[in-house]
Amino acid sequence: MFGFCCGFRASMLGLLFVLLLAMLDSPARANDGDAALTPVTFVSDESYAIARLDLSSGLTGTPQKLFVALRDGRLANLWFVMPIGGDQRVNVEKSSLTLIPNALKGTVHLRTAVGRERPIIAGMVTFDLAVNNGRISGSYELDMGKSNYKSEKGTATGMLSQTASTTDAVSPQASWASFGGSKGDMSAQSQSTLVEDLAQARPVWRSETHVPTAYGNAPDSRYFIRALITGNGGGGSSPVVAAGMVFMSYYVPSESVPPSLKNPFWERTYKDDAAFQKQMADMNANAQEINWVLSHFRPVADDHIVAIDAATGATKWRTVLPRRSPNLQTHKHRGTSGVPLVSGDTVYVPNLGSRLYALDAATGKVKWERPAFDGSMKEQGINDGPPNPSPILIGDLLIWARGGQLYGLDPTTGEENWKTPGGYTLRWNSKGKERLVTFAGRSLVCLDAATGKTIWNQETDLAVHAPLSAVIAGDVLMAAPPLNKQDGTFRFRGLQLSESGVKERWQAAPFATDENMPITIVGDRAHLLGKQTIHVIEIASGKTVAERKFTSHGPGSNAWLGVVGERFLFLPEGQHGTAQLGFLDRDLKSLGSLWLPTNTDTTAYNSQPVVYPIVDGRLFVRGGDGIYCYDLRK
Repeated sequence: MFGFCCGFRASMLGLLFVLLLAMLDSPARANDGDAALTPVTFVSDESYAIARLDLSSGLTGTPQKLFVALRDGRLANLWFVMPIGGDQRVNVEKSSLTLIPNALKGTVHLRTAVGRERPIIAGMVTFDLAVNNGRISGSYELDMGKSNYKSEKGTATGMLSQTASTTDAVSPQASWASFGGSKGDMSAQSQSTLVEDLAQARPVWRSETHVPTAYGNAPDSRYFIRALITGNGGGGSSPVVAAGMVFMSYYVPSESVPPSLKNPFWERTYKDDAAFQKQMADMNANAQEINWVLSHFRPVADDHIVAIDAATGATKWRTVLPRRSPNLQTHKHRGTSGVPLVSGDTVYVPNLGSRLYALDAATGKVKWERPAFDGSMKEQGINDGPPNPSPILIGDLLIWARGGQLYGLDPTTGEENWKTPGGYTLRWNSKGKERLVTFAGRSLVCLDAATGKTIWNQETDLAVHAPLSAVIAGDVLMAAPPLNKQDGTFRFRGLQLSESGVKERWQAAPFATDENMPITIVGDRAHLLGKQTIHVIEIASGKTVAERKFTSHGPGSNAWLGVVGERFLFLPEGQHGTAQLGFLDRDLKSLGSLWLPTNTDTTAYNSQPVVYPIVDGRLFVRGGDGIYCYDLRK
């Protein structure tokens, strides 16, 4: 999929991936279908090293940091740490860079573009560096052709790390184990003292694995040529962290199925193949970039789950499940993207087609998948994703919603213990009894979690607008009826839950919103992200007790608020490609300015944000081409 990109690697891991693509190069025939659809796991066991370099003059003609990762002495990925982040992609085409005793030498061929649908520009950087007891020094030459980046000669100094230092090691006990964190309420565990301003974040690594861009920056059928520089989209999932590893799921267009070019967007753009080839030549596209454009139109995708060393960014294992997802290539997906749940030795992963996988967390081996896959691709039209981003684990039951049904599954085998109608589901502890509250059509249903037995069923006009728009705090369910389209407001309701039913407790004041209204709970208060406003209401009464209005850079489309000790991690806008983050204190005052991470960035789209875990003082960011780690510790 990515023969050239910042995730390029010339190691055996990369070779095995090429072999997999060769195996999947043609549609499965009757006698080889089972083999072509069998999950494949790649395990990395070669040496991994990171060279962190300070360039005297970088891409913009000023000093710049460059991180170079090496797998078995060959380039695994590189990261030009941008002084100001954004969607500034520098892809790797090929590399001769080699780490040998006492030296790091070779040339990396780069690809970039000065804007959307502009010709691709070829560049290169050549290194002649000495390595002495982990210290690096020497010269480099950067030639970026006719791009808006500079061509420079200069000096490079830095350090080579061949093992994770104790400074970078992430505690195996620390975690953010699901979409909502390890406690399911968007709160981080206790941390060491963090920097006040995110601008002080220290970049640590970029993942060896290339993770495709999320929906906010992905190509769309109206302008699919964007794939030439962004590559294809891979869904809107978020990273999770547990046991010293980062787990990430995404999908990649399946090359076992040819592109479906009987498509109005394709046909109105190209009258024939010659017209397509001419434009590709005019765009200076190479074979991989052309394949990205064609892959936009492949009907199905392969699911990828990767485990990444949280200390170094090195790939531990990657499992590919061929042809399990619809290939939804759009930047405006309005459904839900599955996010892994890690529990003990197992990773549970939902996909875009509402399938569920269980994998061994240490090895990547698939333990089970539900439903069993017969290769018919009959479910490729299911592209709204699962009702809940992550499944819910209660005792010895895994709770999972799919296709209008709610299941209680054996987490070890995936076997069904019970099934009942249901959709988006919330966990409720009713005086020590585990209950589930699920939205089933126009009904709100309370179930016994152990048996799936209905306790009560009441009609409701409440709706789940996004995974964060309905929450339970204590015995109060907070949600909203459909948006008032006349004035663009939601009027949240608090419903009193009991073993005998549910009744309205309060109605909050109407709040203007930008498409959806996520809720974050802290103690006895609910924080609602409205349009350029954060409203704080008392959960017991629904009364507004605090408010912050923004003139700019406040909550907009797909905002998110995470809880980190006595502060919040604030994503004011998580929809249109640019992911700025900021710290707020408990009084909603800004701690420092909004920060645009120094990596290629990305976002999801309505109605689910990408979530940014802070674990053991480290911030993990899904970027436009990989996962990135920043150290926030003072």
